[in-house]
Amino acid sequence: MVIMNPLNSTTIDETVPVLIVGGSLVGLSLSLFLAKQGIKSIVVERHPGTAIHPRVSSLTARTMEIFRSAGVEEEIRHEEPPFPREFGIMFVESLAGEVFENLMEDMSAYFTDASPVEGNGIAQDLLEPVLRMKAEQAGADLQYNTEMIGFEADEHGISATIRDRTNGKTRQIRSEYMVGADGGKSGIRAALGIGQHGEGTLFHLISVIFEADIHDLFKNQNAHMCFFANEDASGSLVLYPGTNRRPHVYRLDVIYDPEEETIDDYPEERCIALVRAAIGIPDIPVKFKKVLTWEMAARVADRFQQDRIFIVGDAARVQPPSGGLGGNTGIAEAHNLAWKLAAVLRGEAGEDLLATYDMERRPIADYTVEQVVMLSQQREHEGTDGITVNTLHVNMGYRYPDGAFIPEGDGQNLPLVQQPESWTGQPGSRAAHVVLERNGQRLSSIDLFGSRFVLLVGSDRKNWVEAAKHVKDTLRFPIDIYQVDGHNADFNNPGNDFLDAYGITSTGAVLVRPDGYIGWRKPGTGENKGEMEKMLTNALSTILFR
Repeated sequence: MVIMNPLNSTTIDETVPVLIVGGSLVGLSLSLFLAKQGIKSIVVERHPGTAIHPRVSSLTARTMEIFRSAGVEEEIRHEEPPFPREFGIMFVESLAGEVFENLMEDMSAYFTDASPVEGNGIAQDLLEPVLRMKAEQAGADLQYNTEMIGFEADEHGISATIRDRTNGKTRQIRSEYMVGADGGKSGIRAALGIGQHGEGTLFHLISVIFEADIHDLFKNQNAHMCFFANEDASGSLVLYPGTNRRPHVYRLDVIYDPEEETIDDYPEERCIALVRAAIGIPDIPVKFKKVLTWEMAARVADRFQQDRIFIVGDAARVQPPSGGLGGNTGIAEAHNLAWKLAAVLRGEAGEDLLATYDMERRPIADYTVEQVVMLSQQREHEGTDGITVNTLHVNMGYRYPDGAFIPEGDGQNLPLVQQPESWTGQPGSRAAHVVLERNGQRLSSIDLFGSRFVLLVGSDRKNWVEAAKHVKDTLRFPIDIYQVDGHNADFNNPGNDFLDAYGITSTGAVLVRPDGYIGWRKPGTGENKGEMEKMLTNALSTILFR
């Protein structure tokens, strides 16, 4: 890809608010999140359709909260395979051979009392069609078999040339913003001259995707993955559970040296021999599906934004697959960026809000990659007792050190990451899950967030509600206002834990952003309505750079 656009004329064939380059898991998610915010996007994806291989293998509880807020949880649940609350990672001679250790996987990121939802084991090839359907229903324009071959950026937007890979025809797209979701070898990142930092390449691997009758061998050990080593081969096997849409699929990974070998040195016969060595049954029938190469690496881009262009997912950060957090982290990046783009494009926020995407997400990317590398090393060398990385903390327990929120006085003394339940409404942290009730129906506080800002107030609410309504009308800014407990409450809190979970008193208020993160709070107040209006106006204006 080149940064200069090979335009033969100045004709623009189509304009769109956001052009997304790359329509895999993260690009699809971003298009869905934008569409739910009423923002149209064009997604160009060079492949002919959604993923045909599993790749990403699971979604954490936090990711399912995000998809729940986007209205896609039910469809994902319909497609997900069974997902046990406990399973292990085996260290074996072969899958059917001697078991040296069965390391129990940390499942806290998938099953936690801190969330109203559970994670699942849906693989990318099953998930992407669901996201595609929901994104298209919401108005996203997904263009497969299409690649971007060049672009030019100016102070007002981006002019891009896209090409239909089936017939070679080119078109010119003009967008206000562009997002590179084009993978670890991102052409957009390279064209912008954005460097990377981190440990770099860890391994080069050959992956063999196959089918075989070995599910019971995993099931008998309550495992979903094994590392094997014997005289014929060493590497790993991963199970991707089947559903009514496809059978169980497996992936074999073995290290290779790209300076000594290429993918052509791994024909079907050799791949099947490696698979049989990994399984430990010499004559077991194997259905070969595909052989791929990939690089296990740890890198983070030096910046996630350049003017009107952003990078997300593997374009912004690559990490080992340990803990299953790569795709989940990319979805969180897309979720963070989507509401900010939407607010700016609707004229509700100043453009400086967009700089907080990099400000918030890059430190989390650095921390996540560091922890995942450590987890990979601890699994290999330390065993069960030596693992200190907690994937729940990494995926749900972080706070943003700086960004689109109003920090409190002790903000600099707060940890970057801790147990999710330990956060009690501090700005920059995830809003807590508490059980609410209305008309006998129970829901989570998490269910209130997703499309707009939300002001939650305690039981002594009269002045806050009146002040918020005035600010809403004055700023012409959509905001939902809910009172928890008290006379004429919008919701009751049967667990009586709302105030503690959000760190306010019955006279306090807390402002939650559309992505479910705390933007501002006032623990308690004796101020009059006019002072409340001023505080809330200042808070919104600061967060939104108005």
